[in-house]
Parts: sequence; structure tokens; C-alpha cells
Amino acid sequence: MLRLLSALLFSIAATMANARCEGVDLRPHLSSETRARLEREAAKVPFAYGNHWIATKGSQSIHVVGTLHIGDKRMRSTMRKLKPIIKSADLVFLERTTSQMAEVGSPIKAFPKLFLMPQGRSLQTMMSQKDWEQLNFKLAFERASPEQVARLQPWAVSYIMLGSRCGGLGLTSFKGLDSRIEAIAKHARVPLSGLEENGIGYRAMSRQPMKDQMRLLKLGLSSRKGFDDHRMTIFGAYFDEAVTEAQILGNWTLFDDMDVSRAEVTRLRRQVDAQLLDWRNQLWMPVILKRQEKNLFIAVGAAHLPGRNGILQLLKNKGYSLTRAAF
Repeated sequence: MLRLLSALLFSIAATMANARCEGVDLRPHLSSETRARLEREAAKVPFAYGNHWIATKGSQSIHVVGTLHIGDKRMRSTMRKLKPIIKSADLVFLERTTSQMAEVGSPIKAFPKLFLMPQGRSLQTMMSQKDWEQLNFKLAFERASPEQVARLQPWAVSYIMLGSRCGGLGLTSFKGLDSRIEAIAKHARVPLSGLEENGIGYRAMSRQPMKDQMRLLKLGLSSRKGFDDHRMTIFGAYFDEAVTEAQILGNWTLFDDMDVSRAEVTRLRRQVDAQLLDWRNQLWMPVILKRQEKNLFIAVGAAHLPGRNGILQLLKNKGYSLTRAAF
């Protein structure tokens, strides 16, 4: 059954990744009033702008780069700027290295407790008949059996089936800036290391309260807008070094075709961020702080950089001086 579920997840993700993307970056279409409001909100967030910062303390220098895990041709110019910095580093940190990920193979087989419902529970029994039928209608196009999906935790179903079709999806996302950085480091024989052990990212998703996992799944099933605009807004904001703007817009616009309050959407998104971003950032800090090398290079998803619990603020709290650098 684990083998079948693993094959199912990759099959669905691959199919959706090849589907047509219909999203647009929402930011250029904002009114002047909304644009001004967005900038006011972003100004409240520590380190809201910038994808490349240098943290210095004593003789140590740490280049912190926010990455996009999905590939884009615009990354070529970024890599021309980052290449000499990577090559001169004493150590390059990624969230996880390729060799680490290769050890896992199938995530669902390696970490079944993080993907599967607790013993005796079923996704079907937690959903209304209408929601379950709606989910199975979507599954029918992917040739997925209800019996298989009923065993998955809600986060896994949402992550694989209800995300954006733009630029890859979930477990099959195209290679992004992380992969390019790793390739340069390997070619230059710069030591590589992962900030976290295998399974932490999946554990972060599984740590969400089950009721919130279910709420997000139900909203995702019923929303007619999908997530393409949100994904393309993240893309655009990333290359403008303004990922915080995309995060704020997500709170304003995600599920706005549903009968759900903005406060509830914000709460649900913060619940996800608290696990996927904040919790992992806290786990990474001891790993970073114990390193004595003079020149470190850290490449993590751009959403990990800003905010009170972001990597940059956490470094500042430890006495590092932060300077924005070219990206």
C-alpha cells in the first residue's frame, strides 16, 4: 500500500505540473491606494525586501541568500553575481543537499507517520459526504482510488493536488536556485551541508492541527480561483526581491471567492508559516551558530528571510550586523 500511495503522489503531481498555468502576478494590477496599503504593511515586516544579505560578527561573514525552489531563466543573471561568492566560501549550507534527499527515496515510504492518518482514522470520515464526493471527482481524473486517498493526511492531499499548476508542483517542482548553487559548490569543491535532517519539512506540515489541515483542504476544494495567481505573484515578487509583498497579498486574496473571513484565512496561513518557516528557522540557528568558518554561504527559501522569526532577524538578535547585497 505504501508503494501504491507513493506512486500515486508522484503521478498526480507530475500530471498537474504539466497542466496549463493561467496565473498572473497580481501586483501590477493593484490600484494606487491598494499599492500604498501594501507598502505600508510590508514596511512593518523586518527585512521585508532583499534576497541577499551579509551578516557579519567579528571576523565571520555569512552570505544569506533567499532562493526559489522552482527553476526560472531569470536565475542566470543572479548566478553570475553569486558564483564568485559561492566559490570563495568555506562552507555552503542548503536546507538539504541532493545527497541527503537521495537517501530518502520515496518520502511517503520513509516517513509514513507524517503522511498517513493515525491508526483507525480516515480522511473520508472527517469530511462531509459532499466534500468527499467533490474530492473524488477531482481524483477520478488522476486515476486515484478513494481507498488510497482516504489514508492520507489532509495536508498531503492539499499539497499534492490543490496547489498551483505553474512551474511545477509539490514533490516534482523543477530545479531552482538551490540546485544551481549546489552545482557550483560541487564543481568548485566547496564543502556542502544541510541545515536540517531528512523529513523535517514533512514533519512541519504534519505538525499543523488536524482541524486546520481539514479547513485548508475544504477551502481548496471549493475555491474556484485556484492558486495560479498566488504562485505567479510569488514568482514576480521574488525577482523584485519583495517576497513579503506576495505573502501579504496572499492573506488579502486567497480564497476571496469563499464565504470565509480574512481573519480566518490569515490565521490559517500563519498556522502554516509557524510550522513550515518559523519552527524550522529556530531549528537551523544552532546549526549555523556553531560553525567557526570565516566565510559561510546559506541558501534557503526566500520566505525564510523576512519577519520577526526570519533568519535575518534571528541572526541580528545574536549580535550580527546585516547589510543588503546585490542579487
